[in-house]
Amino acid sequence: MKTLLLVLAALGAVAALAVGFSSSAKAYGGGATHDTWQVGLSFNCNSPTSAYCLDQNGQPSLGGFWGWFEFDRSGTQMWGDAQLTGCGHTTGGGGPGLAGAGQLSLDITAWHLGPAQPQDPNAGGQEFYIDAYSVTFNGHGSPQTFTSQQVPDFLGDSGVPAEPGHYAFHPAPGVSGNVQVAYRAAN
Repeated sequence: MKTLLLVLAALGAVAALAVGFSSSAKAYGGGATHDTWQVGLSFNCNSPTSAYCLDQNGQPSLGGFWGWFEFDRSGTQMWGDAQLTGCGHTTGGGGPGLAGAGQLSLDITAWHLGPAQPQDPNAGGQEFYIDAYSVTFNGHGSPQTFTSQQVPDFLGDSGVPAEPGHYAFHPAPGVSGNVQVAYRAAN
């Protein structure tokens, strides 16, 4: 009998905890005061003969990058961030600095929506255009942070669609791009 009472007490405690956790689980993602877009992406180029995998000098530029973006909007205030990791591969041995991995953190301080360009994955849709940010590079050596005026590489059309969905790009063997966009409106 004593064992049965202990089991019932334990079950009661578990049930009370479950109710508490389910209440907080319902709150997750609810009651948001701003719109949020979450974006996962990956791009890989592993064909040394594909025009998509050649650098500006016509040499193979193999590897890829992966990461996520978050874009947030509350009225006219727009902000976001991104975490991106890239890795380069050499063909035929290469020289120093031609291969390896690096990571960057993007703190987006201003963006707007604009029309997708013909090369963007959602022709006819809208894209995120980045207007200002700071970027921190983590690679070989100590992390370094720069403003968008110092390193303007990420300004303008991000190539990231604003419409939720899955976008895939497979123009040639060994070349692949995927973007997944999720959207949660403010409540």
